[in-house]
Amino acid sequence: MALEDLESKLQRRDLKFTLDDAQLKDFARSKARACGETSARIKDTSQALKAIGKLLARYSFDLPKSQTEKGCIERTKNEIWWRRLIRREQKRVLDNVARECGLVSKQKGVYVSDWGLKLHQEQLTRNRSLLEEMIAVNDQCQEYTLAELSALSVSNPYVRRSELIVRASGFEKIAQDLGHAGVFLTITTPSKYHPVKVSGQPNPKYNGSAPRDAQEYLNSVWARIRAQLDREQIRDYGLRIVEPHHDGTPHWHLMLFVDLEHKARMVEIMRDYALAEDGDEPGAQEARFEAVDIDYDRGSATGYIVKYICKNIDGEFQENGEDAEDWYGNLTKDVAARVRAWASIHGIRQFQQIGGPPVTVWRELRRLDHADDEIVEKARQAADKSDWAGFIEAMNGPCAKRADQPIRTAKWLEFDLETGEYLDSPVNQYGEPAKGKLFGLFAQGRYLITRTLRWEVKRPKKAEPEVNPGSSWPDRLKQLTQVREPTEAEIAALPDDTAYAWEKLSGEVHPPPWSSVNNCTSL
Repeated sequence: MALEDLESKLQRRDLKFTLDDAQLKDFARSKARACGETSARIKDTSQALKAIGKLLARYSFDLPKSQTEKGCIERTKNEIWWRRLIRREQKRVLDNVARECGLVSKQKGVYVSDWGLKLHQEQLTRNRSLLEEMIAVNDQCQEYTLAELSALSVSNPYVRRSELIVRASGFEKIAQDLGHAGVFLTITTPSKYHPVKVSGQPNPKYNGSAPRDAQEYLNSVWARIRAQLDREQIRDYGLRIVEPHHDGTPHWHLMLFVDLEHKARMVEIMRDYALAEDGDEPGAQEARFEAVDIDYDRGSATGYIVKYICKNIDGEFQENGEDAEDWYGNLTKDVAARVRAWASIHGIRQFQQIGGPPVTVWRELRRLDHADDEIVEKARQAADKSDWAGFIEAMNGPCAKRADQPIRTAKWLEFDLETGEYLDSPVNQYGEPAKGKLFGLFAQGRYLITRTLRWEVKRPKKAEPEVNPGSSWPDRLKQLTQVREPTEAEIAALPDDTAYAWEKLSGEVHPPPWSSVNNCTSL
């Protein structure tokens, strides 16, 4: 019965989650073709969508979210869409099965299963190969690979870590200027969301939930907390970090700042909602919720959270001059890849800003050289100096509503004024209306252009061998299979330990092994 239950989780009809990537591509291609045949056979769009929905439901998949029915059908006809859908589900299913079997724990594979980590690393390899292959060209004929451009963005762990630390320290500085109190909070899930104990023994209370289920629980708790804080007009701001327990169950760390007179009430509200479900189970009062006041006299508030930022990005963090360890005795730099794999597999957002101005405005301001408007220039200078506190001040404070912030991002659909023809397609590849492209900022009734170049992303054409079409087929075959002799410079550049270099240095050509076997002609 246990084996049958396991098989039912690893297979849905003819879809096996243990298949390799080549088989996965074949399956995705066949289902995309089936959806295309269905839409071609059934002319009524609604009826075709209903039939495709039944096909997806056979594998416990939902119809894609789309603005139009036609766009929804076009997605299901796309082989790439099917690949992404199955790969995502494959990683989650395999990791969830491993968790239920006790293979994700402090004693086995911490945070994520070894199988899930392997699939994630394969995905990173595919992504890296694609980024290195694709070329971005702008109006000035400058060419860069997408890998080079990615290294300059927050996709780079160093850039991402540095920006988060800058924002954390900026929140702390603005809080000190305003006289606000700081609190470091931890919220965890009830025991029933954990498949195994720290000892590695199965948890008898486990309800079979996945990490995404636990994250949804924490999100629902936070939604109720935010609603109550809004009702009582308590405004807070800061950062939230999500990280896994040893068994892959998520928990939250929050660094929040609030008006001093509201601090006690904010903590009380959070404690009540965090313990509303199963709050009377053993150890819940101590382990499920924790609030620590941030004492500015004893040290920086950012110091409370910087370890968690580094630990969940690349693990590059030191304590007392030595590499930091996680709660289970592992070096953070050794297990950071497992944390990133866990977040990617289960679609969990690791970092989120609470309150404060949008970081996109901050990033776009750093593209400007100068602004004529006084408010924009003040915000630009703060962003250019990595002064998050100064940027918050220019944006009317950490608790200002979006409508009260003086600078917003701006997007457009570009078209030719003479012909009315769209230069940027008004629809995406699925025939849906495009949302427009970010081109700059809007402030004080004026637009500021921060992106002056138009980029085109393309795959460079591979050089094909030149073959004379007029020659005979044996000549063409010989030309295609011809092996070029290496030059002397290429031979000289070979490492000394290669066979080719050894023959070159010794002047000796090694005969095949069978030529000296007692003149055995039977070989």
